[in-house]
Amino acid sequence: MPRIVLALNGEPVFMKNMRISSSTAFAEKDQSGQTSSTNKSEQGIKAKELKITGLIDFSDRDHLSQLHALAEAKDSAGKLQKYRVACILAQAINFREATFSGSIEVTEQNDKMAYQVSFTLKEQVSVSEKREARAGKQKAKAQQPGKSQGEEGATVEDLSEPEETRTWFEEKVLAPANEALG
Repeated sequence: MPRIVLALNGEPVFMKNMRISSSTAFAEKDQSGQTSSTNKSEQGIKAKELKITGLIDFSDRDHLSQLHALAEAKDSAGKLQKYRVACILAQAINFREATFSGSIEVTEQNDKMAYQVSFTLKEQVSVSEKREARAGKQKAKAQQPGKSQGEEGATVEDLSEPEETRTWFEEKVLAPANEALG
């Protein structure tokens, strides 16, 4: 039996010669227009991905069935199941929760009497996403009307409504008519 290198919600994924690689996309947009400039604008850090490849012996088809069952599982809302990922690489890059992404590829390897299996796990609720959400909450908190100091002592402008000013017509004609009507 192969050693356990990866577990999803505590369920081991059995594969021989398992290789796990990670990738993180840094989205950017070209700002150079028609010039030769190298200016780019940052578009944020996208979710990390773990790419897993390995072998499952022909005699261990139940491991292949188990992997497909994990990939096809749905949660109570009918969405793809989120898994708590346990492996050394995931821990090192702070990769905690993921769903299966893309496809599971299975290729027979007749010379090894095994299936070559590869699949991708895509991070859910990434660290970057959590950081942005916290920053958004802090910004909203700082913009509450009447607040004069931010959480770290930074001055925040007062966003309360300015006092209402009336035109001559509103003051001399409309206001007395409104008062007369009650």
